[in-house]
This record gives sequence, C-alpha cells and structure tokens, in this order.
Amino acid sequence: MSRTVFYIKLIHSLLFFLIAVSTIYVFITAALDQVNTLTWWAFGVAIVELLALLLNNWRCPLTDLAEQHGADVGSVADLFLPRWLSDRLFAVFGILFVATCLLLAWRLLT
Repeated sequence: MSRTVFYIKLIHSLLFFLIAVSTIYVFITAALDQVNTLTWWAFGVAIVELLALLLNNWRCPLTDLAEQHGADVGSVADLFLPRWLSDRLFAVFGILFVATCLLLAWRLLT
C-alpha cells in the first residue's frame, strides 16, 4: 500500500468513526429526550455525509480517491468491522439514520 493510500484510508477511517459515533449519539440523545447543542452538531455531521453520498452515487468520495491512487478496495469499513456488517453497512446505518430522524422529529414536536 502506498503512503498516499495509507493516509487516505486513515482519514477515511477517522471520518467513518466520527460519522458512526455522531449518528449513534443523536439516536441516544433523542431516545433519552436529552437533545442538546452537541446533538445538533452530530446531526450536522451525519447530514454532510448523507449529502456527500447523494452527490456521488451512494459511494464515498474517499473510496474513489483511494482507488484512484492504487488501492484494490478503497472502502475502510472492512478494515475494522466483521465482513457481514461491512457488507450491510449502508442498510444498517440507513435504517438507524431514518429511525434517528423520526425520533428526533417526534421529540421536537412533542
């Protein structure tokens, strides 16, 4: 693996972790009715990721960048997640994100 690919994957991994933690944090704070300023920042992180995916045909731009620099697989999810979860990551986080949005909306309306 080239040095460039290593750094792209490192940044990709850190961003993936941030987005996952942000999504889970928003879900938990909404579920516990503890919505705060950090909840909205975390929600913003998830929305930015959603927009990046939408604008790139549901593929992370960093995945494409890593592959353009010689990585066989640009995805980083398979580096630290079991294969069965890595293969279903969009479905799992998609469902979690929709549930989070619904829960957050419910908290705001009640």
